[in-house]
Amino acid sequence: MIPLEKFLECVRENASRVHSYELGCDGSDGKCDCIGLIIGALALAGFRWPGVHGSNWAARNAMDGLEPVGSAGETFLGEIVYKAREPGEAGYALPDRYKEGEDLRDYYHVGVVTSVDPFRVTHCTNVEGGVKYDTALGAWRWGGRLKYVDYEEGGEETSYWAAVTAESGKTVNLRAKPDKKSAIIARVPLGTQVRATVYDPDSVWRRVETGGKTGYMMAEYLRPVGDGGETVAVERNTLEAWADALENTAREIRALLARE
Repeated sequence: MIPLEKFLECVRENASRVHSYELGCDGSDGKCDCIGLIIGALALAGFRWPGVHGSNWAARNAMDGLEPVGSAGETFLGEIVYKAREPGEAGYALPDRYKEGEDLRDYYHVGVVTSVDPFRVTHCTNVEGGVKYDTALGAWRWGGRLKYVDYEEGGEETSYWAAVTAESGKTVNLRAKPDKKSAIIARVPLGTQVRATVYDPDSVWRRVETGGKTGYMMAEYLRPVGDGGETVAVERNTLEAWADALENTAREIRALLARE
């Protein structure tokens, strides 16, 4: 099974390479549909999808239980969520191959809960760029665990307050996706306090919320700050980077003093 943290990392990686929505695609060529986001993420983790490329097949064969979701607070990190229609509802279009079974619900769209606080569902759909991030439950009313993911193995996210910092310039770019080539959605002034979320401690990217916008910024531009006197947890590699920076600064100051 794939560890939850790895699965989420691959979902984000797959979403970052998508540029358009197209049925039957898994993101590997930049095109993707809803179930393709998950299929492509599993492929990135070294897993081969065992069945039909479709959300209805996934709901019936790839889930370890599927239950109604009453509120965003009931979801969990990495949960696979579905939008569905009952027989007779407008837009109902269950493929014939599933009409022999007991469950006649049409699971027409699927996404992944990539954050629970704040709530966030990542899914591929017919919008510009092919990827959408929902921050409200809306029609996501069914959810459960994917059989191929180990939900007991880690997967916790860590959020902290940080100040935007850089050795030069006046702003740092906030990007739409965790990619240096991704679109810039804001230029955040140095010193701005933002909310940063760590999904993968080994990643150089952090999801950042500021000024009503959510995007991605590299960890090297974020200096954790206290929140109401609480202690802020910092990864070892970040502390080492700060230590190196302080040593370099001290060395430069000593050199200046020596010339006086």
